[in-house]
Amino acid sequence: MSKITIDHDGTSFTLQRETVARVDTKKCINCGTCRENCPVDAITEAQRRICRICPSCTEQPGMTPQQMDDFCTKQSCTTACPLGISPQGYIGLAKCGKEEEAWKQIWKKNPLPSVCARICHHPCEQVCKRGALVDEPMAIRDLKRYLSDTVKWERPAYPRLHDERVAVVGAGPAGLSAGHFLSTLGYDVTIFEPNMEPGGMLVRAIPEFRLDRDAVRRDIKKLQDAGLKIQCGAILGKKQLKELQDEYDAVIIAAGKPHGKEITWVPKWNYDGVYTAIQFMDFANNNQNTYRMPAQNFVVDDAEGVVIGGGSVALDAARTAVRLGAKKVTCVCLEEGDNVPAHAWERKEAEEEGITIIEGWSPKAYTGRVNTLEGIDFVKVTNFKKDENGKITFDTDASQTMHMPCTFEITAIGQYADNIFPAEDGETVFYAGDIAGGPSSVIDALASGRKAAFAVDAALMGRKLRNASTDHEIVQAPMEEKIYPCNRRKVRLTPRPMTDPAVRVLNFDDVERTFTQKEAYNEELRCLGCGYALIDPEKCIGCGVCQTLCPKGDVITMVKREEA
Repeated sequence: MSKITIDHDGTSFTLQRETVARVDTKKCINCGTCRENCPVDAITEAQRRICRICPSCTEQPGMTPQQMDDFCTKQSCTTACPLGISPQGYIGLAKCGKEEEAWKQIWKKNPLPSVCARICHHPCEQVCKRGALVDEPMAIRDLKRYLSDTVKWERPAYPRLHDERVAVVGAGPAGLSAGHFLSTLGYDVTIFEPNMEPGGMLVRAIPEFRLDRDAVRRDIKKLQDAGLKIQCGAILGKKQLKELQDEYDAVIIAAGKPHGKEITWVPKWNYDGVYTAIQFMDFANNNQNTYRMPAQNFVVDDAEGVVIGGGSVALDAARTAVRLGAKKVTCVCLEEGDNVPAHAWERKEAEEEGITIIEGWSPKAYTGRVNTLEGIDFVKVTNFKKDENGKITFDTDASQTMHMPCTFEITAIGQYADNIFPAEDGETVFYAGDIAGGPSSVIDALASGRKAAFAVDAALMGRKLRNASTDHEIVQAPMEEKIYPCNRRKVRLTPRPMTDPAVRVLNFDDVERTFTQKEAYNEELRCLGCGYALIDPEKCIGCGVCQTLCPKGDVITMVKREEA
């Protein structure tokens, strides 16, 4: 029996321990459950080296031993996820037949898992070590989609632990996330949404061929069934916001940026046929056919259109226009090359559907007759720069011009928020999502909502919650844990199920399809198992919490300290 001294809040006490925890590294799936729940921070994430000395061993370039060591702890799929979800963890559970446990691992940290399984930009895949060092990254999002569409599991009811009440303004991803995590902590939460359906930009701006509305409604209904209150049709002005501050103990503003920016500095920017991407998608998603006034028709069928912008929203709008019958759609953006903001797979899908993308041009003037758009003049962009805050500056070359005929134009250059809200966080007012600044993807909005929820809890309870799911470092595994890719190349990437471009442009059905069980299992086999939980026997107090909570169940044993 050994003793260990623990320091806690300035107080020291001594514990006697007979055993400590030991991890079977061959069975550990690196889900993070033990690490996140260890009361004394005795568990870290260890990442194995992946041998890359032989240049011809894999399709990726070789590395020196020092480069392998440096790359080993640079990043992992667990640290790349803004919500701290461990893809290796739920993939490992699914692979050994524990699909419900795998789904619970996602549910614990992501209130909109079916949504993210369809539209997350999957930063975890971008750092997947199989993709970086062997062949292709794991199809992590596709595996999440398989689980979301096949596992039937009801979220348990939220606990009620506190008398304090919190109001959330906006039922988009950030607001729903804030409401979920506050409800999980035991608060009475009500979300106020101005539209008649919750979801925010998920239902307003994202086309159905990318995000099935049933998936959105399924996720939100589970939150409501668990006890989250959402009040739709709640139009808030400054007076109503002040009333919320008086009535509730805290208010989170997650109203997003619901208005599309317009190119007001270009002559004739308000011609008929000129829309912002938000307006255009609103009409398309709600089957509306008029804009601004009854005399102006929302006409796209058999027309030529231009989309100004090169991001995800621009390509969504362009692809939507094609499905509405436009005979030609061209995206024109300021950026060139790697500066174009759209992801590579988004661009590939758009180009497969006949959309042309022209880089490095800025609009100079709209042309037409009697307020009716007939074309756009562009000028060549030079000296394009984008600073660390995302601010863009550029010059133009007046000698290089381009004219594009069109009868409708969609402006996708960004969005802005309503001006009724306070300028910054206050004593009882907090911000989350797009309106708070920072990255604007759905997964980032969910992470922002969680951060706001923890800030509210800290303010109301006078404490700071430990966020072990995202705040952790990676250590290097011992040399004997090294992975050799030549032993792992027998299973090839499972192709993402996609509808043929010639068929998918005819309707708004899902472009992507869900893995079959066999396809999902084949993909699960590709995981290299880069990481595992590493326990420090000098810190471990032998409480057994890790062994009790391990979802796989056969990973952790309690042994005498000398054996550890």
